[in-house]
Amino acid sequence: MRTRAVAVIVRDNLLLTMHRRKNGAEYYTLPGGGVDEGESIEEACLREIHEETGLTATLGDRLLVLGNEYYFAADAPAGEARLGGEEARLNSPGNQYTLVWLPLEELAATDLKPAAAKEFLLSRAW
Repeated sequence: MRTRAVAVIVRDNLLLTMHRRKNGAEYYTLPGGGVDEGESIEEACLREIHEETGLTATLGDRLLVLGNEYYFAADAPAGEARLGGEEARLNSPGNQYTLVWLPLEELAATDLKPAAAKEFLLSRAW
């Protein structure tokens, strides 16, 4: 399975998520994607943030490793998040991608995937 780099971006007690509707399912994920050949996990995370959201970010600590997924704290202090990259190209009525700034207090009631990442985020003191 391909290595993935994932960003945890929190701004003003809001978590940047990707709301997904696909094949009748509805859930949330965090921005991120596959690491390209010759690219570090950190470089991939920054690239994916920019491609998917249009935001320019800086990376903080590695927060979590779940199998082949590496989660990083990321700071994107300015700018409006706008859907881009592969997600914008594939966005359709049957396969929807929407960027959502999710209030942290709503995280517990949100279907964020994977569940282990959600549990980790819920355990943090923001």
